[in-house]
Amino acid sequence: MASSTLFVPSKTGNAADVYNSSLKIITGPEPSRLPALVYSPEGKEGKTSSPKAVLICLHGAGKNDLDAWDLANIKGEHAGFLPSLIANGLAPTEVIDNFVVIAPYSRGKASLYEESRRNVIDFIEWALREEGVGTEVPVFLFGFSDGATLAVELLTTGRFNGAVVAAYGFTGTLPKLAQERLKGIPMWVFHSADDVIFDVTCSDNLVRTLRKANQEDDRKTEILYSRFDSDQEGFTGSIRGHSTGITASKNAKVFEWLLSQ
Repeated sequence: MASSTLFVPSKTGNAADVYNSSLKIITGPEPSRLPALVYSPEGKEGKTSSPKAVLICLHGAGKNDLDAWDLANIKGEHAGFLPSLIANGLAPTEVIDNFVVIAPYSRGKASLYEESRRNVIDFIEWALREEGVGTEVPVFLFGFSDGATLAVELLTTGRFNGAVVAAYGFTGTLPKLAQERLKGIPMWVFHSADDVIFDVTCSDNLVRTLRKANQEDDRKTEILYSRFDSDQEGFTGSIRGHSTGITASKNAKVFEWLLSQ
């Protein structure tokens, strides 16, 4: 059985309440029973039009020993990633007004990368049906860290319309079959040169490979790359440079670009 739990907003009257009232938790069917935090603009006061797109947010590694509400915690271990910005009234208007956001949570596992790809795909398809998303609505991925590596793998299914990939961590070269399947899929990659967790060469190689693969493709697919010299969020120490998922989450142009695809 699948289930959903509505969030009851606080009575504090702060700006975040409008967005919290549009959040809920859903729990997928067996075998994975993945939980997810879901935002829909249709739940926002005064918003009646249908969403223009869906964004599947794939978080990075962590303890993940709480529940999916931790994705909404601006001080939690996934703080700054898009779901927490939505929950606290800090996300770009381009997201709030146009996207259904579905953020699965890898409860009890280091990251969603540990889930089988079949389970993740099945959950996403179930969640889209659960939210009443029509087949005409484009579905994009937004992956950060481990979630970025997973996002690129999921893109090879051909199911998704594009992706934002922040702090990609695969150190090898994409297999030829993957390169072929990724042709024609727009992607915006973010990485910082001082990332001490996933070296920037991971994204350098990804972007170079994708651009080369698309050279002979007449669709003129955009492979954008925001490569920063240093951490844009001021992170230091053991996580220095590993914050581009936050940087991308705050960038309104990212979501305008997705809507233009």
